Amino acid sequence: MSTPVDTTFSGRRLAAADRFVERITAACRRDAGAGQALRSALGRTPVEAVRAHRYVAARLPDDPAPDLEWAHYTVAALVAQYEPRARPAKDRPHPADTDDQTMDGDDTGRPRTRQERLRTGCIGAVLGRLDADAATGSDNPEGPRAPRLHALMREDLPGLHATLPGVMRLACTSGRRPDWAVLLHDLTDWERDSQRDATVLRWSSSYYKALTAGSTPGTGDKNESEN
Repeated sequence: MSTPVDTTFSGRRLAAADRFVERITAACRRDAGAGQALRSALGRTPVEAVRAHRYVAARLPDDPAPDLEWAHYTVAALVAQYEPRARPAKDRPHPADTDDQTMDGDDTGRPRTRQERLRTGCIGAVLGRLDADAATGSDNPEGPRAPRLHALMREDLPGLHATLPGVMRLACTSGRRPDWAVLLHDLTDWERDSQRDATVLRWSSSYYKALTAGSTPGTGDKNESEN
């Protein structure tokens, strides 16, 4: 039975983000030069990311809003940098080497709803699971990465894209990756206050849910209510 199409604005945006991520992944897999060009955009503004224009600009609408445009360049660069599937076959790690490279929220073995993806695949969930992985029975309600998350949530658009690469490096080199399409979905409307507020609230909520579920025996996503 096919999964019903989500026709909400958020659903359409996430579907578009999925298509973008898959195209960037495929481009990098076909051509090592594409990955190199896209990685050069990391930490740069779209204007500065000249080598990445070939792969990103054509996939954007005419006259894109600054937050939408920058989101696509940053996520494309992160996919090229950290997504194992985005590497040419000869450079791709052996499957055994990536068993612990978990894309957060992608381990249920069944199709996930949009709400599940947004909750379990976002930055907050990634950092929460990392902190839960490192927890040793402490009753501390926050892990060591909570300040990084809280600082990220307060950033303006330039600060967000300057800070995000460091946060993603911390996560991805520790064996956790976000759902890249969810990340793109979340960054696209950063300059719209209502959308950003909803996003950072979800990041915060997802962090504490993941932290609690991962560090408390006998708990997990099945005990979490949908937001």
